[in-house]
Amino acid sequence: MTDKKKDAIDNFIDFIISDDTPLGPEDQANVQMVRNAIGQAELKLAKSRLERARAGAFASNMSGSVRNLDLAGARILYERAKAGDATAGITLAARFGDGSMDGDLDAILEDLAELDDEDENSDES
Repeated sequence: MTDKKKDAIDNFIDFIISDDTPLGPEDQANVQMVRNAIGQAELKLAKSRLERARAGAFASNMSGSVRNLDLAGARILYERAKAGDATAGITLAARFGDGSMDGDLDAILEDLAELDDEDENSDES
């Protein structure tokens, strides 16, 4: 907002506050100028709130901890379960209906490592 507009709005507000004279049709332009200024201020405030919310959402998404997964341990657990070791504590299901899990072994090991990591973190809590 330019200084000229700001001065005009300030003068108009001072006029309203200091004088009990009702506004007339000649004041329509000043009233509209105040309404426009208020509308622009509300829009700026809304944009600012949205930007802060976006920044907060982005920051919370980025603050997640990075975990190093134990893929070697997951492979051992997988091999135990695949061999039928009931003490492994997991069961394996056939994937994609072909009866073989070797095609997506990396994904299976990653899933097992994540589950093991979650179990360790829940035990610490």
